[in-house]
Amino acid sequence: MTSDRGMILKEETSDGSTKGEDAEDNDAYRIFAAIAYAVVLIVIGLPLWWKTTDVYRVSLPYSRIAALDSLDVTLGMNISISTIDPARGGRLVADLKDIFKTSKLFQLTFLALPLEKKDLASVHSPEDLENASLQPRKPGELLLLEVPGLSRFTANHVLAGLKRTVYFSSETTAVKLSEVLESWLLQEKSLRQTVAAMTAPTETDQDRSGRRRMPTAAEYDIMITVVNPEPEKLHLNWDLPQAVQDYLEPLLQELSLLAAYAVKSQWLYFVTLNVQPKLVTETSGSGYQHYALAEDILPQIITPLEKKLASHVSRNPCLNFIVYIPPCEAAPLHIYRRQGMRVKGGVDAFLSPRWGGIVIHNPSSLICHNTSVPEPKEYSPDTAAIMGIFLAQLRLLMGIPELKEISRVGQLPLSTVSLRQWEFDALLRVRTLEQLTSAKLTLQSLSQLLGEISNIVINDAVGSSIYRAVNCVEHAADLLKTGQLDQAFNESKEAFLSAEAAFTDPSLLALLYFPDDQKYAVYIPLFLPVMIPVILSLKSIHAWLFGRMNFKTKLKED
Repeated sequence: MTSDRGMILKEETSDGSTKGEDAEDNDAYRIFAAIAYAVVLIVIGLPLWWKTTDVYRVSLPYSRIAALDSLDVTLGMNISISTIDPARGGRLVADLKDIFKTSKLFQLTFLALPLEKKDLASVHSPEDLENASLQPRKPGELLLLEVPGLSRFTANHVLAGLKRTVYFSSETTAVKLSEVLESWLLQEKSLRQTVAAMTAPTETDQDRSGRRRMPTAAEYDIMITVVNPEPEKLHLNWDLPQAVQDYLEPLLQELSLLAAYAVKSQWLYFVTLNVQPKLVTETSGSGYQHYALAEDILPQIITPLEKKLASHVSRNPCLNFIVYIPPCEAAPLHIYRRQGMRVKGGVDAFLSPRWGGIVIHNPSSLICHNTSVPEPKEYSPDTAAIMGIFLAQLRLLMGIPELKEISRVGQLPLSTVSLRQWEFDALLRVRTLEQLTSAKLTLQSLSQLLGEISNIVINDAVGSSIYRAVNCVEHAADLLKTGQLDQAFNESKEAFLSAEAAFTDPSLLALLYFPDDQKYAVYIPLFLPVMIPVILSLKSIHAWLFGRMNFKTKLKED
């Protein structure tokens, strides 16, 4: 009996002990499962989510971009002075150095070159001067060449050539030469004003040339439009493509080093000016009548015409050149200034800055008044007159300014449709500074934008464009200091295009309209129900771990 009863008590004790151990093991399994879940979610899940949702941003040269604000842009330039008398040449060099030593933009190097009379022995006309072997060929360089007896060819004391040479007489002083250099060839005041107007547009305004000049671009569209209000009465016989090829193409070929040009043309019929000209009768007694278009209402002509033009089919800036042929009933039509006088030279044309120009070309009165000719009467416009005006307007729009008159200073006349080489160099300088300044401002704006908005994607293409733009800006500034104008222009152009490409890259807008508050609104409902049990289980894990530690400590003490 005793032994049986003991066996029964042992099983009960054994059963009770086994159940407690199972319960303890189950608690441990639950705790270990909670720990594993927390570890997977917090240690692996959160970093993985953070990495996969992180905005990709290439590192950018923020410090170099900030340093561009203090970048020294100086135009180095070599000017040679060649005279018969070496002593006179030395005095001119010393005087010109003293005059231009305060220049803030140019770093001029004046050199005295010897000149022998035999070098000018074959000169019998101003054109012979251009064929001399002394002509500088490097863009940006100048030669001041003394020509004894210059009065044989011209009444002027100074004569600007077609190339990179300025001819002056033996009586010309250094002050007169400095005036020609400053006003015509270097145009430092205009260059500084252009840079200042771009950097601080609210404080400084462009000069007259800058306000007319088209903004810098890689390519321009040139739209030539012929407007014939009454084609049923007047038929125009004009080979416009041939006129473009004969007059515009040679000049555009020279300007192609600056940008690309696409020439387009269109004909508009049944389009009027939407203004009412005033009928004017000559007071001289001849009875001559014509129609007057006041200068004040010229802007009203552009607005209705612009709606009809196909100049907005391209992203490139467009230069509009319009030929308006008035109908015989409203011809001749002339433009009058505010003082009540016709425009200077009798040229009925006007220029709209950074837009284009309009030419009013009146049909011949012999055709209009000839009643024996049936309608539509055929008329051939004067190609030379029209295209000559367009060329003059194109020069102004592209940045070749009208030179102010200087006493006893002239220019050799152009025999072809082209630019003088020193005019092209001046255009290179202004375009180089414009492109450099624009690239610097674009990079600084982009750097500030990307620094303030952290969720903008910066991919490898944008980063590469920014690095390339910064390198080109710095390299162009170094080239300008050493007088390498053509290479500096190419680098500034590359900097301008790269900066614009980076600023207008569509990838910058990928996450711009998905700010952090919207991100939290999306992810919180997803993670909060999962994280609450994990956070609450941390308390149980803490209590279980410290409970086991306390239990083991008591066992060691016992």
